[in-house]
Amino acid sequence: MNPNILKVSLVSYFISFSLSSIAASVSAPLYDNKRSYPVSLDENITAGVALGDLDGDGDVDLIESNGRHWPHASYVYFNADNRGFTSRQQLGENHTTGYRVVLSDIDGDGDLDAVVAVDRLANQVHLNDGKGRFTEVKSFGEIQSNTRSVTVADVNGDGAMDVLEICRGTANNIFLNDGKGGLNLASTFGQLSDSTLDVAVADMNQDGVNDLVLANRDGQQNTVLMGLGNLKFAEPLVYATAKHDTRGVSVADMNGDGKLDIITANIGSPNVVYLNHGGGAFKAIQTFGGDSASYALAVADLDGDGDQDVVVANNEHANEVYTNDGQGKLSLNVSFGNDEADTYAISLGDVNGDGLIDIVTANSGDVNSVFFQLKARN
Repeated sequence: MNPNILKVSLVSYFISFSLSSIAASVSAPLYDNKRSYPVSLDENITAGVALGDLDGDGDVDLIESNGRHWPHASYVYFNADNRGFTSRQQLGENHTTGYRVVLSDIDGDGDLDAVVAVDRLANQVHLNDGKGRFTEVKSFGEIQSNTRSVTVADVNGDGAMDVLEICRGTANNIFLNDGKGGLNLASTFGQLSDSTLDVAVADMNQDGVNDLVLANRDGQQNTVLMGLGNLKFAEPLVYATAKHDTRGVSVADMNGDGKLDIITANIGSPNVVYLNHGGGAFKAIQTFGGDSASYALAVADLDGDGDQDVVVANNEHANEVYTNDGQGKLSLNVSFGNDEADTYAISLGDVNGDGLIDIVTANSGDVNSVFFQLKARN
């Protein structure tokens, strides 16, 4: 055989093999339904889940917020030394119309407390004693509020975690923390007619003051409220039109330029990544998903390559994981979960202690599950 032909053939083979290997590595799914496990066998009306070490033993526990519009018990699940959730207790004495739940140290004692958004009832802060016992409950907000979620952040910069009450069709409120877990109404934000379902708190224009990024539905525009200090905000800056009907929003530096970008989960159109160009300018660079209504999303570096990936919770469609190319462009990595489930929320954390990020789904009318990340990844 002509040695030149052999040389060309070998070069072609190795190029083809290398490209195939790279493609296989990039497209390798991070999750698989076969590597999942139900949190319990109950088909609860779940609208919120949150992962965190509640009892101080070093593994990740879970709170499940149930009810939505109907009174239901919510639960605390305890992880058995990274071997899964093997025991649970009811969160609080009463069944409530629970929506989203957030874990944060509200009373400043060093453990994680549970802040629960409750529809048409006062919201609740369940204070943790450090061992996962939530015996003290504080309330905030009013029965008249159509609360859908809460966001926890240090809004006024005093070192204590404050709470934003996020409402559909009633006023959005800011409750300031007195440093001991007491939450006092300080101001409202947005328009009184806003149908807001989610809010991200972050310094979007890098001026040292927190801004608010609103996800609105019911035919309303999505806006950014630039902070002016002292809980004052500039006029709303529109970043998305009314057609999107948005249910979830996150902010993260998607393209590595040091500025926080916006990612939305929409039910009226595909989901969108908006890059931050500075000066209050946000430009849509990509839509993703769109085969179903998306109810929530979470952002984290799932594949360990240094950029931010996205997990999307969908309604009556499999949930989805999108990986980032480092420039903010997302590619579908895998679909997971029940095609017919209504997934209202997701939480990310290392449930089995292997150093990889797992996903917990909050399903309304179906079992909630943990999806373990596969060990073989890029």
